[in-house]
Amino acid sequence: MKTSFNLQYTLLAMALASVYPLSAAAAPSAGIAQFTTGEVSVRRNDGKTDPLVKGKDIESGQSIITGANGRAQVKFTDGGLISLQPGTEFKVANYVDKADPKEDRFLVDLLRGSMRAITGLIGKRNRENYKVTTTTATIGIRGSGFNAGYNPDGSLSVTTELDAIEVCNSGGCIGLTAGESVRVINNTDAPVRTNVRAAVPTPPPDQEPIVVGNNVNGEGKATIVVGALVPVQRTFTDIQVAAVGTNGGSQYTLLSGAGATSIFSDNKLLKVDDNASGFGIWSETGTPQPEANFKGIGSVTDPNFIGWGTWTTGQKDYLGITMLDNVHYVAGRPTSQTDISALLYSGVANYTLVGNTAPTQNGVAGTLNGATFSVNFQTGYTISVAINTSFGNFTDTASGSTPTFSGAYIQGMFVGSNAAFAGLTYAKDPGGGLITGAVAFQK
Repeated sequence: MKTSFNLQYTLLAMALASVYPLSAAAAPSAGIAQFTTGEVSVRRNDGKTDPLVKGKDIESGQSIITGANGRAQVKFTDGGLISLQPGTEFKVANYVDKADPKEDRFLVDLLRGSMRAITGLIGKRNRENYKVTTTTATIGIRGSGFNAGYNPDGSLSVTTELDAIEVCNSGGCIGLTAGESVRVINNTDAPVRTNVRAAVPTPPPDQEPIVVGNNVNGEGKATIVVGALVPVQRTFTDIQVAAVGTNGGSQYTLLSGAGATSIFSDNKLLKVDDNASGFGIWSETGTPQPEANFKGIGSVTDPNFIGWGTWTTGQKDYLGITMLDNVHYVAGRPTSQTDISALLYSGVANYTLVGNTAPTQNGVAGTLNGATFSVNFQTGYTISVAINTSFGNFTDTASGSTPTFSGAYIQGMFVGSNAAFAGLTYAKDPGGGLITGAVAFQK
């Protein structure tokens, strides 16, 4: 009887399979939408397009399309992340995650728009199986993070954030280390190095203040719920801050030491606690400046992050309170001593200005007309700086052998791997009052 029952069960299962061939198991998920805002849709394998909302699975073969105000972030099963900016079409061409270097695949297409990528385990298990294809080039990884985006003229810009990548087309290949960029004009001319970073704004970690949750209406579209979100604050002990403020015509400076605690809201610095080094606790006071006024390259959580900004009013709390005006700062993760030592004897490195605060003098904001920064790496290194402001100009030099440096009018640090960036603050009185500000440079 037992054998007969099993036979009947098997025959029934075979009959059902022949009648309902489409009832096969669903395709495995490649990833999940962690974040969506604005107009975002997914084109399924059957050609149908549905709204994409938080928590929805993404499968191999599907495409994600963002509208003019749409953004999305997808986390893949191998731990990789893709952030898509407005006006982007991104296809998961062939994704396989079997924890097998021979079978794993992360092959995706960026057809238009821009994206930021952080690679997961597939790229680590077999980097040859991780490729991002565009209309003009293919991006392969040698590291774990990069930005890519199309420009208005149809060219492609690629910037690596972490470690290294390789950009190839029929004209040739070019390798990039952290902080470097290339521009690809078409699919036949080789990629060309550039100091212009890929225009891929990093989406905020939180949604717009008017959005709470990812609710959907009856049509499956995002529902906006009026509310107010408190910006997420993050605390770090690996970010160094250089700052300068004034009080009664005198300057007060900060170059935080190892282990100092800094608190950020997005890329805006809120407070630095460096009591251990004798610099005290610096914080913004008065009416807070909008977070949009605080700029940076990358997100504050990125290893190569560098940011800058100005507090209209602040204070230094150390053995009493000192009120400060126009506090300019630059912040980032300092280059390791190992990287600095490895650069010695490498010759002269010229840096390009990538960001700055508006210089101030006697409480009045002016203009930074230009700034140059070069380093001669010798047994130690020697820095040459020129600052040109609407209030006046000056030059300065500094020397050292550690990630931090200071001169007669400047103080700052190298930031990121291989000293990819440098940031500094300055204070100089040409006779009419202190000129103060902050600048950031990229190698």
